[in-house]
Amino acid sequence: MATSTRVEQGDAMIPAGKTLIDYEEAMEKLSADETFRATIYAMNTLLVQKGFYSIEEFRFQFRQSAQKQLRRKKSR
Repeated sequence: MATSTRVEQGDAMIPAGKTLIDYEEAMEKLSADETFRATIYAMNTLLVQKGFYSIEEFRFQFRQSAQKQLRRKKSR
């Protein structure tokens, strides 16, 4: 069962005196690549914060993926 994060919880994390861009505005202003990267960052951050995996596990998987990609580039 998925858990939902209430907007108030996220907004409460913004330091006093700071603002955060509106979701729709961000989607409008970012390129497709930037939107993809922001989505991946947000998803991974939530998964680590909610304890689905640790930062160490994420980094290990990231390194494995990066190594595979670099090998493919090199063999071309």
